[in-house]
Formats: sequence, C-alpha cells, structure tokens
Amino acid sequence: MAGQWKEWFKCSHPEVTVGQADAAFSAREGSSPTGRYGTVAWYPWRQKAVLLLEEADFVEVRTNRNRNKIRSDEQHELAMKSVGIVGMSVGRSVAMAMAMERVAGRLHLADSDIIELSNLNRIPASVFELGASKLISTARAIAEVDPYLEVEVWPMGFVPEVMEDFLGGLDLVVDACDAPSAKALLRLGARDRRMPLVMETNDRGLLDIERYDLEETEDFLHGRLTAEQLTELAGGGAWTPELLDAFVDLSAISDRAKESLGEVGKTLVGWPQLHSDVAIGAGMAAAAARRILLGEDLADQRIRFDFNEQLSIAHTA
Repeated sequence: MAGQWKEWFKCSHPEVTVGQADAAFSAREGSSPTGRYGTVAWYPWRQKAVLLLEEADFVEVRTNRNRNKIRSDEQHELAMKSVGIVGMSVGRSVAMAMAMERVAGRLHLADSDIIELSNLNRIPASVFELGASKLISTARAIAEVDPYLEVEVWPMGFVPEVMEDFLGGLDLVVDACDAPSAKALLRLGARDRRMPLVMETNDRGLLDIERYDLEETEDFLHGRLTAEQLTELAGGGAWTPELLDAFVDLSAISDRAKESLGEVGKTLVGWPQLHSDVAIGAGMAAAAARRILLGEDLADQRIRFDFNEQLSIAHTA
C-alpha cells in the first residue's frame, strides 16, 4: 500500500523527494482511526484480497499516464458515461481497451457463449477458462485491472427480453457480435433511444460510426438497410448475401477473407479472425467511442484503416 500511495503523492507533487513522500504517507496513516489506509478488494474466483488505494486516489493514479492525451476534465466527464458492448469475442478486446483508458465509468456487457480452444487465437483468456463464460471471463479481467469500474453482465446475450434493461441509461453501444438478430435489435434500440452505435469489423480495419443520436432516420447502416429489412432480421431472419454486403461491403473485404467466405462450413468451421486485427480494431473502436462521448463532431460514416495495406506501401523514413 505504501508504494501505491507514494505513487499517488508523486502524481500530485511531481517534484517531491522520497523522504517527503515517506513522511506524508506516515501522516496519512496516522490520521486514520484504524491506523491503516486503503480499501480491500476481494476476488472470490482467486480466493485472494488486495489492499488498494481508495477509489478517487486509485483512479487518479491509474489514469495518470493518460494525461494529457485525455485531459483531467475529460477523464472526469468520461467517468460519468455508460457504454454497452454486445459480443465478448472481439468485444472483449474493445471492453478491455475502454476499461484500460477508463473511457466510461460503467459498462454493460452481453454474451451467452463459452470459451472454446479455437477462440484462444484472438481472446486473451487462459486454458484454465476453457468451457467458462466469455462474459464472466471478461468481467473478471476488468475487475482485476480496476475493481472500481462498474460492470453489469447479461449472460443471456442481447435478446429482446433484455433489450430495455441492457440499453437503459447507456450513452453509446458497441456492436461486436455475430448474430444477425442481435445486430438488428441493437440498431432498432439505438435509433429509438437516439443513441450512437459503433461497430468494429476487423477485416481491413472496418469501423462503422452510426450516429442515431444526431438526427431521426428511417434507414440504418448509413442508408444501407431499411427499417423493414432490419425488423425482419431482428425477428430471426437469416443472413442473405444482400444483408451481409450491407454490414461488411463484400466487394471491399480482403482477398484472403474472400477466399475464406466460400469455405465456411466446408473446410473452415467459422469466419477467420486474427488477434492482431482484433487488437487494432479494438483500439479504433475505443478511440471513436471516447471522442463521441466527449462530444466531438464525428460524422455518421463507414471508414477503413487497412494496416496491412499500409505496410505494403514504401513510406519514406
């Protein structure tokens, strides 16, 4: 605890000496009725407790290296925001990026899947968690970084029965799921609540910023889908080439993704994803969400940042 507190004191007083920090900590402990300072965080899945700084001090130190890329007033503003993330495969990386930067003070997470061995090419989980809930694994990982960050979980996934509860009080929602019905429900819910939505689809760095908060709209996905199409999809409709094209622009996906598309269900058990692409996409989604939450003027748009394509260009050093 002394090390954490001295780090906090140094953050507040960058020019302090070691002796001054030691004296200040002794005085702080002495002012406590118990002669101790800090908060005990209990982690039942580890059967361990950790003594940590009290919340305000903990958050100040943990976000200190964010400054001034995120200014102190912006960090305080973000602490009041709530974000929902649906899908804890790619969404786990998005949730962790947001938690690490404290892009929000409250997270709503939804997923009904379990961790399988083939997930470990892109989900930074453990072999000890095989068969465990992706959702609970993510929530625990966040708690081990920041126990003060409020996290609520929906183990049924994002289904009609939980939509009102899940979206209630959110400032922004992230689509990181595969189920077509959930993707449709998210947009219908976001439109009805005038809520911005961010979708990360990591092939060739595809990012959708859907500003349902800025103006009333009858269409979705930047005019690619009508309300009738989305309502049908939300009711249990299946993927069609037209719907898939609206979500990912089939003509613009990578060559290797095109090769894979026709092999899913034949030589491939699922759509291929790489952790490097997922990690880049998670950073992009978190950055876009942060800027929207801070009130920046990000337009309703679909953008691509193809890092592999950039690597193939001869840039002058």
